[in-house]
Amino acid sequence: MDINKRQLLWAGIILAGIVLAMVWLSKYVNTPEAALPPGAPGVATSTVRETPSSPSVATSTSVGASVRPFPINPADRIVSWGFAGPYAADKALVAQANADVSRLSGLIGSGKYDDYDIYDGIANDYANLGNGAEAYRNYDRAIAIHPAKGLAYANLGHFFSLLGAYYTAADAYAKAVAVEPAMLEYHLERLTYLTAQFPDDTARITSALSDASKQFGDTAPVLAIEARWLTSVGRYADAIKAWQTVKTLSPGQDVAPVNAAIASLQAKLQAQQ
Repeated sequence: MDINKRQLLWAGIILAGIVLAMVWLSKYVNTPEAALPPGAPGVATSTVRETPSSPSVATSTSVGASVRPFPINPADRIVSWGFAGPYAADKALVAQANADVSRLSGLIGSGKYDDYDIYDGIANDYANLGNGAEAYRNYDRAIAIHPAKGLAYANLGHFFSLLGAYYTAADAYAKAVAVEPAMLEYHLERLTYLTAQFPDDTARITSALSDASKQFGDTAPVLAIEARWLTSVGRYADAIKAWQTVKTLSPGQDVAPVNAAIASLQAKLQAQQ
């Protein structure tokens, strides 16, 4: 698997059955980057196990400068850097990831690939293995090389969400948007995370929506996320408006799922009256 392939959207969001919206999202979020060295998996998705201690990020000879770890938000308390990675139950996948770490480590400084992408791939391997300390360390090494690239920040955001450091995750997603505001996929990742993790934080979500709007205006993928969020917090009339705009922006598309969502919301509004 290419080290820049990644799985960035969550499952189980409100109105997940609205197929059209999810197709739009996957179209924008799962787009691979340019070809990179093979073998590195995407960021892990797993539960966290509690063990003490925080890793210190060492200086990398490839990076050539002291690596500063991405700051942990004071609202978070990380009591564990180890968790059950998705490869934990499969010996073959564990062996594959460990071999990939070894192979990619041998490429550092070779000039064959950008060390940024290599460190990001190594971090993804460690995340799949459930080694949070090494995942964090290598994401930070990648960031030290290209602090103005968003990929490692986005992967770091997902990693911190798995670790239970939810505010730090939000900070990392925001940083990805800040350094590469013209990348729609980072806005989508951020909004998907915030609306799922902080649905009642209207100010935070509104700010993220505003950031996306400033860059792209009205876009169907962003409005689809907004509509699902508005539905989840009971703002049915606003959700209907968002879905109606999605329809306007989708000429030639199958909008039957959107129509169904609007009909459901209209029924809920009538029930409230």
